[in-house]
This record gives sequence, C-alpha cells and structure tokens, in this order.
Amino acid sequence: MQLRKGLRSLGDDAFYGCEALQQVTIPSSVIKLGSHAFDDCTNLTKVQLNEGLQVIGDYAFSCCTALQSVTVPPSDSKLGRYAFLCCSKLADVQFHEGLLQIIEGRAFQDCTGLQSVAVPSSVTDLQGGAFNSCANLTEVILLGGRRLLNQRIFDRGLLSGEEALNKGRLNEMIGWNSFFNCPLLNTIKISTSRVLSERIERLSNECRISIIRRICGLRCIELARRGDVLACFSLYRTAPDFEAGIDGSIEVHDKNNQAAESLHQLFRLISFHELKESSILIELAMWKSRFDGAQARADCRIPVPDPAKRLIMEYCGFTDFLESAIEGNVARKTLEELDE
Repeated sequence: MQLRKGLRSLGDDAFYGCEALQQVTIPSSVIKLGSHAFDDCTNLTKVQLNEGLQVIGDYAFSCCTALQSVTVPPSDSKLGRYAFLCCSKLADVQFHEGLLQIIEGRAFQDCTGLQSVAVPSSVTDLQGGAFNSCANLTEVILLGGRRLLNQRIFDRGLLSGEEALNKGRLNEMIGWNSFFNCPLLNTIKISTSRVLSERIERLSNECRISIIRRICGLRCIELARRGDVLACFSLYRTAPDFEAGIDGSIEVHDKNNQAAESLHQLFRLISFHELKESSILIELAMWKSRFDGAQARADCRIPVPDPAKRLIMEYCGFTDFLESAIEGNVARKTLEELDE
C-alpha cells in the first residue's frame, strides 16, 4: 500500500487489525504515526518509514507478528511505548544517527526474533523494559562511546589502572530492566566512536594489519564489521524482591579492568606506529633539505609533510586548535610562523 503524498499524519487506530495489509510505504510528508496506527496487522511483512517522520506513537506496530525488519529514520525523535511489542519475527532493527533520544518503555518487548541491535549515540535513555523478554538477543552495541566511556580515551588515551566506563552516564541511560529476561545477553559493547579506527585507517597497510592482529588477541576488545573498535563489558542483573521492598538492578562492569587495560595497550601500539611513521617522514624531509651532492646546505629548508604534522599534533592533543594549520595556503604560512 502506497499512501498519498502530502499526508501529514496517521491518526490513532488508522489501520488497526487490517489483516490483509502486507506492505506499506509511509511518504516523507508524514511526521506522525498515531497510537495503534498499525497495531495487530498480523500479515504486515514490510514497512518503509521515510525521512521526515518525527513520532512513532505508542503501540504503532504492536503485534505485527509477520514484520521482519524496520529502519527508524534519522528524523524520528520519539519511539513510543510498546511501539513494536510482540513483533516476534522482527530480526533486523536499523537506527540512523539523528534526533532520537528516548526509546520509551517496552518499545521492543517480546521481539523474540531480535538477535543484535546497535543503539545510536543520540539515545540517552532506554526506558523501563525497552528490550524486555527479547529471549534471543545476544548483542547490544551502544554507539554513544564519547558519552559512556572515560573522556581520557578521546583526549590522550587511558593510562594503565584507569577505569574505562563513565558509570554515571551509563546508569542514567540504562534502566534496571531495560534488558531483563534476555538470558543470552551477557555483555554490553560500547563503541569508541571511530576515534581509534580512524587513526588505524591512516596508517600504512603493514601497520594496520599488525594492529588488527593484535586486537584479535586482546581481551574485551572487538573490531566491528565497519571497522569500529568496541569495548566489551560484563552485564549483571539482580531480580527485584517486591515482598522485601528491594528493587532489581542491572549493572555493567569492566571485570578486573580488562577492557581498560586492553584499550591502554591498543593506544600505545597505535601511537608507536604513528610516531614511527612520522619520524621516518621527518627524517627524510630533513635529509632531503640538507643534501646537495657532497655539500650540506644549511640554508635550505623543506617543510615537514602535512601527514607527519597531523600525526604528531593528534598524538600531542593539539589537533583541535591547530586544525586550520595543517592544510591549505593559509596553513602553510601559519606553519612557517610556528616553525620560526
């Protein structure tokens, strides 16, 4: 079913219980799906949500038991309560980085076909039971690494003995029952927001291969398919005891600081290769600038190559305020002034 363009919203119960509905395309003009809009459409297998959609209401696709995949557009800012409740065949949920901040209570409860999910960095709150009773869920990746990990990772790299987790931010994001009744989920993986992977990509092929091999041997560190470096943390749950007045809890731990230690080792290895390659480039530049047959020319200067400057500045933490001094005509003049 193709809805007409220009439509702004679908009201509550718009297609409730339409068992004949198998496919639907929501035009980009639609900004809101009302509560129960496609609730109990048991034969709906495919839905296309286009950019422009801002609100997916409560129970919007609840009990769509044939729905297999869904892509939440970056324009969406609200994923309502029970939005995909009991979508038992839903195996693929894709989030785009965008405006979504809250995944409301029990949004994906009883989605037993769901095995892996990557939560975008914009999300700051997984409300009660967001993924409750997703019995086959084995992998959760939180892409908000800059917020959830120790900020030193993104400044200079962790020092040995430091904690990797920003537990305060993590506890604010994950409720005690966000992943309750998910028996196969034992770890939470947090992205390093490509800070490490981008540095690895800039190295020579030989250095990249060496580092990737090393990652495979480090505990609590994984390399995702798209090249992102993930830090893995143990997940612990305690059930509530209502008679005793004790709330349940969910805690994420870095057992024996294994993830922190592995990140520390990885940073040291990357920095070693960066400095090694930078040093070679600098030495070549200096050698070239002073060599003229058998005569040394002290008055001749060849600029250190920009890639070497960039690597050194990044390692020293100067990149942010010297970014404009790396490339371009203005940059060259600025660097000459700095060299003097």
